[in-house]
Amino acid sequence: MLGLEHIFTGYDHILFVISLLFGAKTIKNILSLITAFTIAHSITLVLATLEIVQLPGRFVESAIALSIIYVALINIFDKDAKHHPWLAFGFGLIHGFGFAGILSEMRLDGNHLATSLLSFNIGIELGQLLIVSLAFPIILWIKNFTLKPIKWVIPGTSVAILAFGLVWFIQRAF
Repeated sequence: MLGLEHIFTGYDHILFVISLLFGAKTIKNILSLITAFTIAHSITLVLATLEIVQLPGRFVESAIALSIIYVALINIFDKDAKHHPWLAFGFGLIHGFGFAGILSEMRLDGNHLATSLLSFNIGIELGQLLIVSLAFPIILWIKNFTLKPIKWVIPGTSVAILAFGLVWFIQRAF
């Protein structure tokens, strides 16, 4: 439940995933993006939770904000951009450290660490799957709409996402 709760209250992660979806062209592309993001953040979630790799929280949270800014900028300036799985994988590594920060605040008992880690990650994945399955049909509908005003929805939304990313970066980095 905590993983599900985190993904639905982690607006930065939601906006990042939606920004990725703006650049997805096909169902196969979505699957490759989400799979790459999932594999990457699962790797760093495990490594950070087991304290094998540690990064400062301020750096991680600032980098998450920068990932949102970067993808939003691509969506604004290259409306025909097709996001690649390597992009989702690279940023997924950073987001996994952010997810681990939530688990570290819980001070988990070592006896239940593996179970807690697995259930937290499954909650994140279920929430992410729900977001993708709700958002992508709407995004496809907008992309296929022929009225000119609708063509500004994705770039306009990307500008708003960019603004959130900039505010989060300033708050987190300074």
